[in-house]
Amino acid sequence: MTAQTIIIKGTTEDAIRLEIGGEIQEIRRTLEDLHSLLKQQQTQRVQTADKIYNIGSITHANFDFIVGQSNWNQALPSDLAEDLITDEALWVESIQQELEDIGVSIGNYATDIFKHYGWLIETFLHKINTKPGRERKLRRLSFMTEAFQSSLRYLCYIQLSTLFKYAGPGRKEKLADFADMPAAEEAGYDYLDLLLRVTEQLPERGREFMPELLELVDEIKSSESSVQTTVLFLTKYRNDLLRQAVVEDDAFSHLLDEYLTALVFWMRQLAFLAKYRLVSIKNISVDYRLGSNKNFKHQYGELHGMFADRTEDGERDFDAKTKVVKDIFTYNQSVLLFKGKDIEGCFENMHDPDTYVSLSPLVIDQSVYSGKPTQTPEIFYYAGREGGSFRLAYYKNELAYEDKPLNSNKQLNVRNQNNKDKLLNGLFGQLSKIFQPLSTSRL
Repeated sequence: MTAQTIIIKGTTEDAIRLEIGGEIQEIRRTLEDLHSLLKQQQTQRVQTADKIYNIGSITHANFDFIVGQSNWNQALPSDLAEDLITDEALWVESIQQELEDIGVSIGNYATDIFKHYGWLIETFLHKINTKPGRERKLRRLSFMTEAFQSSLRYLCYIQLSTLFKYAGPGRKEKLADFADMPAAEEAGYDYLDLLLRVTEQLPERGREFMPELLELVDEIKSSESSVQTTVLFLTKYRNDLLRQAVVEDDAFSHLLDEYLTALVFWMRQLAFLAKYRLVSIKNISVDYRLGSNKNFKHQYGELHGMFADRTEDGERDFDAKTKVVKDIFTYNQSVLLFKGKDIEGCFENMHDPDTYVSLSPLVIDQSVYSGKPTQTPEIFYYAGREGGSFRLAYYKNELAYEDKPLNSNKQLNVRNQNNKDKLLNGLFGQLSKIFQPLSTSRL
């Protein structure tokens, strides 16, 4: 028996209307009834709007969001659609105002504004603001879609890292699709769905680290919220760009204005990230003598704003900062996210382990594996598996939206044995340790 294609056509408060083999059928609006129907039809997948979900990844955390997408009219919220951002300066000013409203002190330059989002997001905000990013071409849209995708990925890594810190193996179910993600499919991975699922699994203590993100997830899940409609709009047109379904026709310029308006609204929801600091701990050394305290010297680079480049023998360099902390230390050679608006205060609060999480090895500073402690941080993030190795991608990589590779993009393959970069062997062990309990396969 060939499995029928099951499409969710719409929902009411109590029912789901589905199309099965060209015929319409209704079931009760419960996860259990949907599971039962798919089992009866001998299929594991269901389509809603333009997305296809495996039933194994549908939980009570994302069920209402998934089935509710079928009612979306694929338009911006009316309040955004009626007041589009068409001025190049206005979109930056809008983000600036939001940051000021939550008490963040910032300058008037775009670099001073964007840096509060951290490298994983700010790099694409900068790209939108460059000369190529201002041209009303597909590349501008790609920069905007990646600002959105990078922000979702970053939020997922924060929640995953919090889960890994506070939860036992039993709380990490339903994540095999992420752990086993093929590297070739990472560009189209649904981080929005992952964000909902991981947030549901956080234990109570883990929910205290970034409470603003919990509130945002509630907004995403609410069918009454403009946030849900906006993220659906942002997601749809990124998917369309990946499928090469967006063309530079007469309507394209209007789409650019709509997408920018939606993106700015989304970035305003993320202004709370300015209350956290992203840092690469490159090395920790101890100063301990008879009769003295143990002083731990942290060498670090803060991943906000841009480092000034110095040319010396053709290599990039930067001045690493140091902070000495008495009796306590963080994780060495790791990318950490601290709760606090200034890094000095963050280090002073290190005695409370609930004030920071380690994003590594999901996010790493490749420079710490080079053996050159003065090298500028080179940030990479987990981007799936390729054969027996893990793939990590450079945080500045652009979207290959025209179905051709971008030679400027950088990748890092982490294997069980890395003969040229032996320090990566330890990174492979870390990645294996966190992913093996989640995975359905073995390396």
